[in-house]
This record gives sequence, structure tokens and C-alpha cells, in this order.
Amino acid sequence: MKKTIQPRKTPQQARSRQTRKDILAATAHLLNRKPFGEVSTNHIAKKTGISVGTLYKYYPNKDAVLADLSLMFMQQDAELFGRVFEDSARKRQKKSALVEELVETLMMVHREDAQVRGVVYQNLERLKLLGPAQSATRKIQAKGAASVPELDPVLTWVAISAINAAVHSTSQLPKELQQWEFVQGLVRNILSNLMNEASAPLRGF
Repeated sequence: MKKTIQPRKTPQQARSRQTRKDILAATAHLLNRKPFGEVSTNHIAKKTGISVGTLYKYYPNKDAVLADLSLMFMQQDAELFGRVFEDSARKRQKKSALVEELVETLMMVHREDAQVRGVVYQNLERLKLLGPAQSATRKIQAKGAASVPELDPVLTWVAISAINAAVHSTSQLPKELQQWEFVQGLVRNILSNLMNEASAPLRGF
């Protein structure tokens, strides 16, 4: 991550940690309703209920807030999907049931924060966050492999990339044009194909 977008400090006290959470929540709320260019640090501070001077004690600029928000999403997603895979393995679910759990989780995560996640995806390269994003994807991939050992790591990576592309493309459309039911079916087909590949006998045997 570039030094210019690193948080000024890592909150240690509970009150400071809560303020950081409030800043990120306010930023997500605003970016779900307005383009990134129309949201300023003043807007974020006002929505959070703090002064802009207090905001600058935590973040040097708007990019730093977006970068921290992006990292928070990555961590939350890795933990959330990790739990889905772990629960599936513990319950010994059929692959079809795991597919449905993953589809529902994906839709829940992205439909609620479609616009802000679109901003995050658009700015990953500019904010030098492609490395952390790939790391988060690898964590999800590793949990999937632990739950379904037969999963091909290359195909899993391709499937996750395809899903991200489908969700991101939809998030960039005006709300009246977003067809989430279509995306849901598309994601289900991608995951079903991935699981079917995992269940197929080895080629050549």
C-alpha cells in the first residue's frame, strides 16, 4: 500500500476503534449513494458525526479512507466465505448445498453494497491494493480446497475471477438496470460447473 494512503494510526483504545469503524461505515453509506468524486472528507466527517480535523487524525486523505475500507471488505469476505466452507465441511453437506450457500452469501454481500464495492474494484490498482486483493482470494481458495479437496486450484481461481467480474459489471449499472436474478443464476452455474469438475473422474483413467 502506498504511504500516502496508509492510515495515520492504528487505533488501540476501544473508542478510537469505534470511531474508525464509524468512519468506514459512513464512507460505505455515502459511496452506495454517490459517485466517489462527489464524496469528500467533509461529507464523510459530517456523516460520521465528527469534525474533519478529527477525521484527519485517522486518515490523511479520502484515498486513505477508501483503501482502509477496501482492506476491511477483503478481510470480512475472506472470513465470511471461510466460515461457509468450514460449516459445509463440518456438516458434511452435499456439493449442491454448498453451492446454494455460496450463492446466497455472495448475493447478500454484494447486493447490499453493490455501488461501494464497485468503487473499491475500480480503484484497487490505483491504490496499489491488487496484492492484498489476491491474498484475500487465495485465503478463500484455500478454505475451499480444505472443504472440497478435489477442487482444482486453477479452475477455482478462474471461477472466483469470473464471479467477481459478473458482480462488478452489474454493480456499475444504474440500479434500475441491475439484473441480480440473472447474476444469481450465472453465479450458480459457475459454481455448479466448478463442483462438477471436482466430482468428475480423472481424465485418462
